[in-house]
Amino acid sequence: MVHRFVADGLRIDFGSRRFRRTAFSSGRLRTLVRGLLVGVALSGFAGSARPAHGLPPGALKEASAASGFPFGVAVDTDTTGARLALAASEFTSVTAENAMKWGTLSPSSGAYDFTAADAFVGWASAQGHRIRGHTLFWSRLNGMPGWLEAEVNASPDPQATLTQLMQAHASSVVGRYAGQIAQWDVVNEPLETLGPNLDPANFFFATLGESYLDIAFAAAHAADPNAQLFLNETVVEDFPQKLPGLVSLVQGLQSRGVPIHGVGLQGHFFFNPPDIEQLRADILALAALGVVVEFTEVDIRLPLFAGYADPLGAQAAAYQALTSLCVEIVACVGMTVWGVDDGDTWLDAFSLTAPDAPNQPLLFDAAQMQKPAYEAVVAGLQQVPATVPALSLAGSALALVALLVAGVRGMRNRQRAQRVRHRRVGTR
Repeated sequence: MVHRFVADGLRIDFGSRRFRRTAFSSGRLRTLVRGLLVGVALSGFAGSARPAHGLPPGALKEASAASGFPFGVAVDTDTTGARLALAASEFTSVTAENAMKWGTLSPSSGAYDFTAADAFVGWASAQGHRIRGHTLFWSRLNGMPGWLEAEVNASPDPQATLTQLMQAHASSVVGRYAGQIAQWDVVNEPLETLGPNLDPANFFFATLGESYLDIAFAAAHAADPNAQLFLNETVVEDFPQKLPGLVSLVQGLQSRGVPIHGVGLQGHFFFNPPDIEQLRADILALAALGVVVEFTEVDIRLPLFAGYADPLGAQAAAYQALTSLCVEIVACVGMTVWGVDDGDTWLDAFSLTAPDAPNQPLLFDAAQMQKPAYEAVVAGLQQVPATVPALSLAGSALALVALLVAGVRGMRNRQRAQRVRHRRVGTR
């Protein structure tokens, strides 16, 4: 007998040979099913782990300061006054989402407009926040100024011209804020989106080869020898096959004497919730090189937990686990969420995640009220033991179907990601 289930446009034939061959070939799906069965077995004992709601305002900032672990937030040039007030009162670190990118700072060749960047640094300094500079050299989306590629390609010596422009840019920007910015994302997303190799479509790499990284880090270090310099990479959390390439890249820089101090794992979690043991292995592999690690652009989407009785509680557990992991490992020295509240997330407009809007990935809801994730992060900073929310047990068969649908949908998303291999995944 063939049993069929249709949900969200996805039909599963449980008795079909094709389903047995394809769906259960996914290790993640097998893990999901095993987890569900354990949840069913423990259903008489497991309750919701959603924290008791409501901590005093400023509890996150207090916990961050007490632990000595910077917990930050990204703010943009259009961040409202209410959001800036929340960023000031709840966080200890801050990143400029767009104000310090080359494409924003330099609308025309040789010209800089530091108005927004100066305002950001002035505001952050007044709050006593640690400041992360984001980002000096990035070839995707709005990372490069519109004039750069044409000017370089039109010159008689493109390599010399790009080298000179990169050095001048680092000197102008890093030098301007020397002593005020603790960390710089010097190079952003140098690897292929889904692979371990340097991205051949990257304009800097296409022009200068791997030496563009050496030029970038050396120029930033010359402009501010006291700043920590980071290489910031995306979707390692979803595609761990990128890690060997990242490790090799850092080793190559170190072997050439290039000053690199840290690696940023962005932590957008597009396809799956955090796999804590995989992330632990990733951090330790990087720490073994002698660099520090931060989660630099974290957002954990609520739709990833659609199969749970309490999705907000499950999201909170994921945030607590990630925070606890980073606090636990000495080499993991900070964490930043990418937006102030759920109404301030780039994911609702990004093509890959817009169909799931509202993604609700942050610590505050759109009304800027604390979510369970907020309290979970505070607990993670305080190293309070976590509990995992139970899956919905109102009809275990239906819960199993929900998990299977989620697993197959996740597999379909990963297959779609493979097909769009050259899609640019990055921050807005």
